[in-house]
Amino acid sequence: MATITAHDAPTIPQRPLPTKVRPQVVSTRDHVPRTKQEPARKLGSRYAKAIANDTTARFTQPTAPRQPRKPFKLFSAQTLVHYSLHFAFPAVLALVFFPLMWQTAYLIMLATMLIDLDHLLAKPIFEPRRCSIGYHPLHSFYAVPVYALLLLLPATQIVAVGILFHLFTDTVDCLWSFSHCHECYLNSRIYALRNWLRKLLGREARE
Repeated sequence: MATITAHDAPTIPQRPLPTKVRPQVVSTRDHVPRTKQEPARKLGSRYAKAIANDTTARFTQPTAPRQPRKPFKLFSAQTLVHYSLHFAFPAVLALVFFPLMWQTAYLIMLATMLIDLDHLLAKPIFEPRRCSIGYHPLHSFYAVPVYALLLLLPATQIVAVGILFHLFTDTVDCLWSFSHCHECYLNSRIYALRNWLRKLLGREARE
């Protein structure tokens, strides 16, 4: 009986076994840039603080708040002089110009304060830095010649003296304000009248 050796036996080709390849895990640490977390800003902070990566931080400066306007001083020297001329000095005028009826003349001069009712037409009604001469209708430059003509009539002389002195008092108050508020002078009708007169005389108005 013949024996079959290993070389004579048919060989069956073996299929290669598949090898499992584990996918390579790429770490995201080397590819994703780190972002530095900034602490949350406090609510109610007055000015925003620039972060470290803000390119405009070196150019941005916080704006300073506006300073409030200086309040009107009720008992300043200017106010005391102004209202003393309005209410006290007319008594002196009454004694000088109308000695026989100075008390009646004084009351009539006080009544001429009613021309200040034209302040109600202005907005705002009360503005301490505003010059009333030339601004309000009854304080306008056109009304002054009319008040001067009232001096020619005996029946209206007391009223004319009271109104003209009232305008003189307001003019003094305006000049006092101009001495410490140049902006008040530039915005006044007196400054506009001054420029008009200089142009009328052939002179250039200077600031």
